[in-house]
Amino acid sequence: MLDRDIIQNRGVRNVYADGEAIGFQFRLRMPNYRGLWGSLIEGVSVKVGDLRWDRETPRWTLQGREFTCAELRTSTDVRWQLDEPATITVPHPGGLPAGVHLLEIDIALQAPYIPAEFQPSVFHAERKVTLL
Repeated sequence: MLDRDIIQNRGVRNVYADGEAIGFQFRLRMPNYRGLWGSLIEGVSVKVGDLRWDRETPRWTLQGREFTCAELRTSTDVRWQLDEPATITVPHPGGLPAGVHLLEIDIALQAPYIPAEFQPSVFHAERKVTLL
């Protein structure tokens, strides 16, 4: 079951490789009223305190597969379903320290039925998350 908020309460954690934290992850609910093809995802910008990452930096995990934004834009078989959380992985050496953080995101999505001059649609969300 997904939370009502775009930023999901569960799934916030540091990511490790060879015993070292190399970044952090969180999960997002589709902000639109229906699913969307991966090729229409423009990315997600992330802010935690004074740290910022642009739309191209985070990696997306959808349908059990990990993608860069560039890979999503050229995909033909990936879809972000309405009932599926996207896992966002942000590279950050050392990860985030344990504690409460204000996580802010802006998801940019294309809508094929909206004129190009009004694209992309940007969905903003922020939430305090706890990292153990």
